[in-house]
Amino acid sequence: MPAVRLLRANPRFRVLWVINLVSSMVGWSLGIALSVHVYLLTQSALLTSVLAATSTVAGIAFGALAGSTADRHNRLRIVRSGLLIRVLLLVALFGVAESGPGLVAVVFLQATVQQFYGPAEQVLIASYVSGEELSEANGLNSFASNATRLIAPALGGFVIAWAGFRWTVVGMSVLMAVSFLLSLALPGDRARRTARAETGSGGGVRELLRTNARVRGLVLLQLLDALKEGPLSALFPVLMLGVIGATSGEMGTANSAFAVTAVIAGPIVGVTVRRLGYRLPVVAGAAIANALIVVLAVWPSTAMALVVFGLSGLPFTLSWVGTQTWLLLTVPETSRGRIVGTSGALYAAILLVTMLAAGALADLVGVRWVLGATAGAAVAGLLAVDRLVRTQLESPVPA
Repeated sequence: MPAVRLLRANPRFRVLWVINLVSSMVGWSLGIALSVHVYLLTQSALLTSVLAATSTVAGIAFGALAGSTADRHNRLRIVRSGLLIRVLLLVALFGVAESGPGLVAVVFLQATVQQFYGPAEQVLIASYVSGEELSEANGLNSFASNATRLIAPALGGFVIAWAGFRWTVVGMSVLMAVSFLLSLALPGDRARRTARAETGSGGGVRELLRTNARVRGLVLLQLLDALKEGPLSALFPVLMLGVIGATSGEMGTANSAFAVTAVIAGPIVGVTVRRLGYRLPVVAGAAIANALIVVLAVWPSTAMALVVFGLSGLPFTLSWVGTQTWLLLTVPETSRGRIVGTSGALYAAILLVTMLAAGALADLVGVRWVLGATAGAAVAGLLAVDRLVRTQLESPVPA
């Protein structure tokens, strides 16, 4: 399989992939452990919700700046610094373990660091592999994230129940320290510092959005996903527990079903886009994933939720990873960090607004109407996306 061959043949990418695998394991495990600890400590649903929203707020506040930083500075140094700071912040959790606001503050700082880490890491991957290999590389990263999503939340919940919060933090700190030490073995990226400094040659994000229809289409696709994902994230427990009458275990199983097929999608992204091009997996994958949510809103049941989330993992992952890869290949190297960071900030802003609006609207018109209407709008918007991404560029990448 090409993806496996890439790991074997490219030691630089292999080390970075292991780093991301380990840090993803820490992120998923710690997220569950912190949520449990904060709620048991404070008995406050509000503070627990604030904890969950910190990453979104950090994305809005720092996403665009993080992307610009990745274009202007040494990406490997940003990655190493991000990993080291995350180790220090994990250790800092000991000092605020009994303070709800203190825990939220540390988590917000962690999320801020992750905002700077993400664009730098994505662009660093693009400098370690060729354009033809980038889809395989991003697919393997998606595989790592979804594989740990299957294991790490349960692991985090088990460890905190068995060993307590502080010992859980010790374990997570050790794993993150391993990631940092591995990063010391990475060489610098191929891009010269002088080329990165000339960021104006690649055009700003506004210029790219104004002059490049394909970039507009790919960014629009991400924003349409936020339009659907915000209400789904906010109202999924209400749909499952309140409307369908499922148990909490059935709700968790349905949520995990997504990752089962998403894991399958990661290693086959490269093969898929080589055979079909980018346009079909990107647009059709998003259409299928969004349409399945409409189906769930129309015919809600526990069995349908299992089917919908199980089926949507594969097309969604093909679409999302394909979108990220196609976007990186479409823009100049000197603008890659900025387009990743800015699109991420816009995604986070729409996600937050739609999450808040969904709760208010659901009380007025019902959960099913909100989920069905937003997912339906996301499907309809793909007509505009398809028209934009069809645009032929002067130096085209596979369509």
